[in-house]
Amino acid sequence: MPFQNHLRSRYSLTTAYSRDISGRGVFIRTPQPQPLNQKVLSRFSLPDLDHRFEVPGMVVWSNVSPRSAFPAGMGIKFLEIAPEDVQRIGEFVKTAGAEFPAPKKKRA
Repeated sequence: MPFQNHLRSRYSLTTAYSRDISGRGVFIRTPQPQPLNQKVLSRFSLPDLDHRFEVPGMVVWSNVSPRSAFPAGMGIKFLEIAPEDVQRIGEFVKTAGAEFPAPKKKRA
C-alpha cells in the first residue's frame, strides 16, 4: 500500500511515494536520491491511520542508476523515533502484509 513521504534535507525538499517501511526506516523510490549520510526529516502519514509522523533520519543507502538490479531511490534510517510510532508502523505493516500475502512457492 503506497504512501506519500515528504523528505526535507538541509538543501532540498523531496516528495515521493514509498511501499517499504519498518519501525527502523523507509525506502523512498526517487530518480534523484540524496547523498549518503545526508540528514533528513521525513514527514508522512500511513493509509487508514489518523497520525502524522515526523521522524529525523539519515540516508544510509542510495542508488541513482535505474539500470541496476535495485530501483533508483534511497534508504532512510530513522534516527529518533518514539516507541509508540514504531508500534503504529509495525501494526500498519502487519495489516498491509495481510492484504498482500507472499506468493506461494512452486513445488518441483
